[in-house]
Amino acid sequence: MFWGVILFTAGIFILLSVILSVTSPVWLIFGAIALVGGIVSLIKSFPNGLGLSIIGVLIIFQSLGYIKMGFWEFVVAIIAAGLIEIGLKLIVASYRKEKW
Repeated sequence: MFWGVILFTAGIFILLSVILSVTSPVWLIFGAIALVGGIVSLIKSFPNGLGLSIIGVLIIFQSLGYIKMGFWEFVVAIIAAGLIEIGLKLIVASYRKEKW
């Protein structure tokens, strides 16, 4: 529930940034929140939170000016991060199943 609210809020701010051009320090804060949230989720259970960590790093790099992403590139990055996390969940689940 908590991370759902965080992700929903991040989605709203992403849409607002496209519409209202939110400044870089705000992006840096949201990227840091996403990165910390992803790392906390990774510590609790391994593949969970990997996608959020990837998105957090991308947001931080975007706000610092190292990479330039438009709206659709960011959407593709979100989908890619989700696919990576789901793929790792399936790999870990099948490994744990074989081990038992």
